[in-house]
Amino acid sequence: MKAALFYGGRDIRVEDHPVPEPGPGEVLVRVRAAGICGSDLHPYLERSPPAGGAGVATRRGHELAGEVVELGARVTGLQVGARVGVQPAHLDGCGGCDFCRSGDTHLCPERGLRHGERLQSSGFAEYDISRAANVRVLPDEVSSEAAAILDCYACGVHALVRARLTPATTVVVLGTGAIGMTAGQVARTSGVGKVIMVGNRAAPLKTALDAGAADEVVAAEASDPVEAVLDLTGGRGAEVVLEAVGADSSTLRQGVEMARPGGEVVVLGIFTGTPDFDVRAAYRKELHIRWSNSYSTWGGAPEFRLALDLLAAGRVDAEALITHRFSLNRIADAFHAAADKKGSGAVKVLVRP
Repeated sequence: MKAALFYGGRDIRVEDHPVPEPGPGEVLVRVRAAGICGSDLHPYLERSPPAGGAGVATRRGHELAGEVVELGARVTGLQVGARVGVQPAHLDGCGGCDFCRSGDTHLCPERGLRHGERLQSSGFAEYDISRAANVRVLPDEVSSEAAAILDCYACGVHALVRARLTPATTVVVLGTGAIGMTAGQVARTSGVGKVIMVGNRAAPLKTALDAGAADEVVAAEASDPVEAVLDLTGGRGAEVVLEAVGADSSTLRQGVEMARPGGEVVVLGIFTGTPDFDVRAAYRKELHIRWSNSYSTWGGAPEFRLALDLLAAGRVDAEALITHRFSLNRIADAFHAAADKKGSGAVKVLVRP
């Protein structure tokens, strides 16, 4: 089979490897679509070290969907040929700690490890192995491409079910990447008062409006985003601010300034350094600042499944966010487009092995 190997930075090579065989409790998935996540871009842009260390090739691709082509021993409830969305392996908990027993597998201290080895889905390949428990059969109305970004929607579900939302809540989303867009769509399904999206460029902000990810938008290049949000909220500020940029941005500071007293700032973005914000302002406003780390369960229900339910019901529109599609052989071009959003106009880039 063909698989992409990442050797560090922009060194991505498509190589031939044996098709893996599923073990007990596992399935072999023929990958049909895999999304490039913002976290995939950190080592690509050399903002973080490669997962395996310098010079060690790794595989990636944790946003994926496909079809089951082989069942391992003791797998029940699945059939060969089933189209499935795949919850990524790096979110697997140990299963035995207090966090796993309470359903908070995302907080497991052994999350993403098995026998001391790091687990990683390999969606940027023709085939990948997954635990049978991690796959969800897709209804006919959900395409494999839409299912490939279920991981993004599940992150939005995780953040928003923990926020204090009412029909009067104004939600501000900072960032027009896939996480910001999907979170905006999920917020609007929650029946909040309105969603304001803040971004740097006009094109993705238009996409946000067209895709139902925002009711109003603010172009940060054209005006001061904090003043614009305060104007749109009658000077009060927003009850909930979702930070979905991370990296080395100043968006956490902006979020604190935009939030109304007693409000919440929920951080979904992954920062590559220590984010800077006005601690005294956060104290004065008595803000709730919450980090939102991936997803797990809510009220006993898997948040990955809750995200699939939203897709199946047509309450969110994944197809509107998919702007680019590349074959596996052109994965270097795919990463270039995903990393250069200003030049490419990309929101969500898919690789189709």
